[in-house]
Amino acid sequence: MPKIKVLICTGFHRSATSATANYLNNAGLDLGSNLMVGNISNVKGHFEDWDAVLLHDEQLVDSTTSWQFHDECELSPEPNFLSGYIKQRSEQNLPWGVKDPRACLFLNEWKKALGDSGYYLFVVRHWSSCIESLLHRHSRDLAYALPELDRDSIGAQFWIQPELAAKMWLAYNKRLVKFAKENSDLTLVVTQRAVFEGVPIIETINNKFGFDLDENVESPFDASLFRDKASKTVFSQLSRSLQVKLNAVWAELLDLVTFKSDDESPIIVAEFIDNELSELVTTQIEKIVVESLSNVTESVETDKQSTVPYTKWQTDLSELAEPAEVVSYLDKTPAKMINEIEPNNWLAIVDGQFSLNGQVLLSIAKLSMRMKKYELAINYFQKAVSVGVYFPYVDMMIAQCKQALEQCKEAEFFFNKAIKANPNNPVFYTNYAKLLVTLRRTQEAKQQFELGMKKGPNQPFCLVAYCDFLSKESELNKAIFIAEQFIIEKEHPSVQNLLARLRLQQNAESGKQYYRSQVADKLKDKDTIDWLAKSCLLIDSSIAEQDFINRCLGHWKLLNDK
Repeated sequence: MPKIKVLICTGFHRSATSATANYLNNAGLDLGSNLMVGNISNVKGHFEDWDAVLLHDEQLVDSTTSWQFHDECELSPEPNFLSGYIKQRSEQNLPWGVKDPRACLFLNEWKKALGDSGYYLFVVRHWSSCIESLLHRHSRDLAYALPELDRDSIGAQFWIQPELAAKMWLAYNKRLVKFAKENSDLTLVVTQRAVFEGVPIIETINNKFGFDLDENVESPFDASLFRDKASKTVFSQLSRSLQVKLNAVWAELLDLVTFKSDDESPIIVAEFIDNELSELVTTQIEKIVVESLSNVTESVETDKQSTVPYTKWQTDLSELAEPAEVVSYLDKTPAKMINEIEPNNWLAIVDGQFSLNGQVLLSIAKLSMRMKKYELAINYFQKAVSVGVYFPYVDMMIAQCKQALEQCKEAEFFFNKAIKANPNNPVFYTNYAKLLVTLRRTQEAKQQFELGMKKGPNQPFCLVAYCDFLSKESELNKAIFIAEQFIIEKEHPSVQNLLARLRLQQNAESGKQYYRSQVADKLKDKDTIDWLAKSCLLIDSSIAEQDFINRCLGHWKLLNDK
């Protein structure tokens, strides 16, 4: 158990926990070395350590849920799942923190793991504003990407299940209320509005919890980025009984806060409506439905064929006789398709017949790695090598598995082995640099990033990783220059996305204009109305359908008005 102080900063999604974590980071709290980069949703960054986020996500997946947890199942986290992470973060022997909304769901586990070293900062926001922000973010992401949606699409769930966001808010905040009541001496609760009004968070953390953060640091809260209104449809989509529950939990939160605004009541506004385009979407929906009904038999048959249950996957695998067929089948298998199958069930199919075929063993290893079964992956990588299939990439993948298992010394050994075997592969240097970043060996990491760039100047993967590193090391202008030079020579989506992120960091308003310009160029030849009509076929509620239409039309209007 660590003896140093640890601060967990959390609250429901879209509650200004990112801006608050930014403040803590600027004040000197170490929030991790592998922080999630910023984007159009969080211009200045999320300030979430990927390693902590993935730990939380793994526990949610094991309970057959996700960050959209809404008490639809029981959470059953593994005992001590935080121990390794806490041990690694505490090696610096300095106060540190974690910011992640998912931590709301694992507060008891954090308290058990940290003991009297753990303290908790909760940022809370009225449920209507949180729901509005989630609907705004995900409708924009969908409207700008135009993905092919189905009933399992994560972003679309907020309209397929119109009460989902509200139930999520309840699930997260009920746990927050219970924990804060039971641990008032360890917790500090503030509202989002109070945070943006400039209440003395850093000073209070120092005084109440005994931290030594810089109280004179400049506040990062930007009022221009603060959207605190909720559309009328946020309310109209929810039953009265659900709204009563939401209001009751919100009242409990306000009773617990140390800092709140003079007025915490919701600000309700009318939604954007383009009647002409909305009618066009409705007409297109009717056309698509009529066409689909005329060929309903074919549609049903197609749906049956498109479903690949686990049993069919295993049956098809068992019928393959040639090693090349097995390799192709395993390499094309998405990890999420078979994540719920016990690996021994499908390993038994191929292990007996192909136990001495190195290429099959290698494909098993790579699939296991995609499934995050890292120990199993290492075992099969080593089996492949033992039967004569070796190339330096195997060492790099073993290194990545070792890193995921927090076996950093072994990971470094295999990265170096891969580099020695092939000193001209830029990806090896870049991935080794990422490990060095997690080990806080910043100067060595920079050297390896630069070697990766030198060996692979045309490799977007190496450039994106290096520029993200530079931006975190206060070399934002250099990162932007490198990305811009690459774009001049060769357009690439990942580098364009990188440049949009970096420009958002440099200047929020000009960064947004650049981002919108990129999206407008991408959408200019797309049939957005047809996409919207087909997407609406998944939505059963008329209010949710109209809300989704209005939001998407509003996002596209913003592009046209840029």
